[in-house]
Amino acid sequence: MSTEKKATPAEPHSQATNKGVSAELSEEALANLTGYFDVLIRMDFAQKQRNERNKDVDALHSTSNNTTQAD
Repeated sequence: MSTEKKATPAEPHSQATNKGVSAELSEEALANLTGYFDVLIRMDFAQKQRNERNKDVDALHSTSNNTTQAD
């Protein structure tokens, strides 16, 4: 007889599996995860905005340097 446990099939998205025992996330855990990912998304968005502004400033400096050199 084998003592190995068979893998259980995937549970619905609202559940996690730990050693074959499914466990639902509590409301608090779900709220914490939602807040965590919200912060990550906001940080990513802010970084993209900073990158765009830096590109615009670099392009403006490049254009003004080319105009100054041409004079």
